[in-house]
This record gives sequence, C-alpha cells and structure tokens, in this order.
Amino acid sequence: MRYLKMLGLAAVAAATLTAILGAGSAAATVLCSTTVDPCPAGQDWVAGTVLDFSVSSGAAITWDETGGERLNSCTTSTMKGKITNTGGSTGTVTGPVEETSWGSCTFPTKTLNKGALEVHKIAGTSNGTVTADGTFEVTINTIWYGSCIYGATSGVSLGDITEGNPAVFHLNAVVEKHTGSSLACPSTAKLLGTYTLTSPSGTTLSVSSS
Repeated sequence: MRYLKMLGLAAVAAATLTAILGAGSAAATVLCSTTVDPCPAGQDWVAGTVLDFSVSSGAAITWDETGGERLNSCTTSTMKGKITNTGGSTGTVTGPVEETSWGSCTFPTKTLNKGALEVHKIAGTSNGTVTADGTFEVTINTIWYGSCIYGATSGVSLGDITEGNPAVFHLNAVVEKHTGSSLACPSTAKLLGTYTLTSPSGTTLSVSSS
C-alpha cells in the first residue's frame, strides 16, 4: 500500500468540526432542539452556543486517493466551534471552527487553517448539508512523499448533519492539494468519517426552517 497524507478541514476538519454549521438548499435555516418545522419560538439554538463533535467510537477519519488508495487514517478527532450567525428567514447558520484535534493517525496530522462552516436545511427533512465558509487546511507528514497539505475553500461541500439526540455529522468531501505540498502528493483526496455531537449533550439538534 502506498502511503502519503493529506487533509482538508476541517477538515476538518478538520476540519472540521468542525462545531458545525452547514449548507444545503438556500436560506431559512436554523438549528432547533425539536424536529417540529418551522422551529417553535424559544427552541432555536442561540448565538454563542458551542458545538463539540468527536469521532464516533470505533470509527476513523480517513483520506483516500480518489482512485481508492488509503493515504491517512485517524481514529480520534474532534471539532469544536461556536454559532455566530443563528440563521433565520433570510440566512443560514454559520460559525468558525475554533478547535480541532487529530490522534492515533497513520502519519502526523495537523490543522493549519480551521476556517468556518455553514449549514443549510435539506428540504423535506430535519437534516442539513455543511459547506466550508473560508479556507480549511490540514497537513499530513508522510514517510514517502513528504508533507501533503489538503484543504477546502468557501462553498465546498463537506458532508451532512443527521438530526438526532445526539446529532451526527457525516464528513464526506473531496479536498484539494494546496500550495506547499510535495509534488508527489495526489492532487485530490476523499475525506470521510463520522462525528457525533458530544456537547451540548442530552438534547436534539435538528436543522429547521425559521
């Protein structure tokens, strides 16, 4: 197996989680503590709420060449961020990724730029799509290919949030090689993984219209 490394987010979380906001249809998006739609008064998540996501037990965040070869894998990762724009009838939920961590990885992995996230409601569901708002960058220091820097810029889809108690962020993104990478690094990589909301705990998170 050929080894390299890379990442995006916000990757991931990065990026990247990521805390998490999203992207999907268009406007009229809020985070809500009930699946009733539109979100009842007083049930929407307020500005300043900190969202903390961690890799689900037994899962991993992986980077694969778009051809399928595994480049890197981390069995522990967290993304944490704060809601700064709560969304509403003419907007969507947004916020910066303030903290990221990567552990038990195939290669040393580090976040260079945390970026921010935006969440959009998926019509007809209580789920949402997540897109990058700003630039996410992660570097992977491989044995054979040197440093690979992968990232996502504004508007790139990063995956979906599935409503629940707890909610789950399904990271699913194609990230690109950024400036500073070794020439041997693949030009793109598939970033996959599952994050579970660990804080706030004991409450439903759904993506609703205002």
